Amino acid sequence: MLKKIHKKIKNKIWSIIKDFFIDQRLNDNTVVQNINYKCSYDQKKLLICYKAQGFFVNMGTNFGRTVFSEIFKIVKVFSELGYCIDIIDCNANICLSAIKEKKYDVVFGFGDNFYYEAKKNHSAISILYMTENHPDFSLREETKRIEYFYERHKRKAQIERSGNFYKSYHFDKKYSHVITLGETEILKEQYSHPKSIYPTGIINSDFAYKIKNHKLAKKNFLWLGSKGAIHKGLDILIDIFSKRDDIILHVCGLTREDKKQINFQCRNNIIDYGHINIKSNLFLKIIETCTYSILPSCSEGFATSITTGMLHGLIPIVMKNSGFNKLGQSAIFLDDYKIEFIDAKLTELANIDEEHLSSFSKKVFDFARENFLISTFENNFRTIIKEFLFTND
Repeated sequence: MLKKIHKKIKNKIWSIIKDFFIDQRLNDNTVVQNINYKCSYDQKKLLICYKAQGFFVNMGTNFGRTVFSEIFKIVKVFSELGYCIDIIDCNANICLSAIKEKKYDVVFGFGDNFYYEAKKNHSAISILYMTENHPDFSLREETKRIEYFYERHKRKAQIERSGNFYKSYHFDKKYSHVITLGETEILKEQYSHPKSIYPTGIINSDFAYKIKNHKLAKKNFLWLGSKGAIHKGLDILIDIFSKRDDIILHVCGLTREDKKQINFQCRNNIIDYGHINIKSNLFLKIIETCTYSILPSCSEGFATSITTGMLHGLIPIVMKNSGFNKLGQSAIFLDDYKIEFIDAKLTELANIDEEHLSSFSKKVFDFARENFLISTFENNFRTIIKEFLFTND
């Protein structure tokens, strides 16, 4: 009786206040059900544990996220294969109550909810989707960076990126299959044939590839990032560039919290643009100014900041074994994250012959346009999923 009264009271309160929170309601939707439902009793059912927000936003104004487009293509592929699809947020446990009575033939995704539903639906095909590196690797490497930051600045920092979506205990269970955006080697201890796929990037439609003036541009480096500046190596770059005036660092995407954490200070050769719209003319100016995109991150699935830079001809500079190894000859790899090593490497890169840089940039651009388009992602994902499902038939 008390339960019914409690529910009635909550419903009444919500009916009064809900219209004051339209934006919040639209942005906080964590469950989408019955996509591609055929009104058939025996239709196969699929659960995606990822992000559902893309179905509640105006995609015409969401330029800064590639994840939504990739999820739409994932849904498209599974729809073509005849599945009735539910999507829930990967970590919000409240979602589970909406599907507690359901059983699935396939469970796809990551996070706590994926781990729980893969165990619950023990006879289902389970497909782990890795958008980050293995959590043990990520935590170990981010801890090293935090210790290195303290060693230099005597300021403590917290783990920012590791363990939010992928946790060690998620790997206590072996899933049917795994797809990763990053390195496959670390997964081969548990999976004999982990599949690899490239993510996409954002393209400024006004960009047209042309040979730039690398004599000037090779002194300019773009750090395009997001939350977790220490994880992504910006603190190291700041320490290097603040002691030099012959090279220039362009910083895009630095958060207010990270700016305070690393005590970021602008200089003539360290330019902070804040959040950047890739579709803007300002971004095109930055692309024209820079030869390189640099991201000395300790661990990535495969950062879309790098794919985006490459799609506009920027030569990527990334850490070896951090998630980008499959770029092969289309990237410059850093073997160490210590200041002395990167400082010397930047000097070397700022003095490379311009003709070589023009050729390298074109190779990078061509590679990106072949591998990072959303159409390519869709085709590659379809091939992988068909192989998985065929294997299990």
